[in-house]
Amino acid sequence: MGQKRILQQVTDFTGEHRRDLDARRRILAATLRLLAQHGYTKLTIGGVATEASVGKATIYRSWPNKAALVLDAVRDQLPGVPNEDTGDSRTELLAVAATLADLFGSSKLRAVLLALVADSADNSELGLHLKEDLIEGRKAASRSVVVRAVERGLLPPDTDVSLVLDSWAGTMLFRSLFSEKSLDEETVRRVVDATLASPPRLPQPRQGREELRDQPPPARS
Repeated sequence: MGQKRILQQVTDFTGEHRRDLDARRRILAATLRLLAQHGYTKLTIGGVATEASVGKATIYRSWPNKAALVLDAVRDQLPGVPNEDTGDSRTELLAVAATLADLFGSSKLRAVLLALVADSADNSELGLHLKEDLIEGRKAASRSVVVRAVERGLLPPDTDVSLVLDSWAGTMLFRSLFSEKSLDEETVRRVVDATLASPPRLPQPRQGREELRDQPPPARS
């Protein structure tokens, strides 16, 4: 198991204290291993402490509870979504889709994310933190890129931006779960081009549809 060691306070060049980075890496790595093996419900702070060769007090000084530790461990593994304005919306969309494909297709994260999603069904607090800490920020970054494509006229004004992103994520997650692989570069390109060619549209207001239906047909010449 290795000898337990206590998180040391060290001083960086600014004079401020920070965590012992080696212990932090071991704690987070141990959390991911145990989460993949046993799921969120059966994971314990004591088990993580033993796996990482630290004391439980060491973990509690940095993370107040199990949920905070797990979400921190998973967050460290997730790539950020690129949303820089390059002036070329298709290139930006491809970069977003490729990042999401790598995220959902990662074999390292697949079991961990599945364990979190499964256990969040019986743990509303975990589900809320999972959504807020891991999903919403990345979706917001992705959304800004799609919205920019709408503003530039590459996508129509009534594009259902949320449905675009949900359909991408659904495709990527399904492929990862049942094929155990991520979308390759060519498939990512085809997914993006299919969206550009025929994006999902927001529904028209009911009143607008009724007005169109009530209008007389155009006169024949």
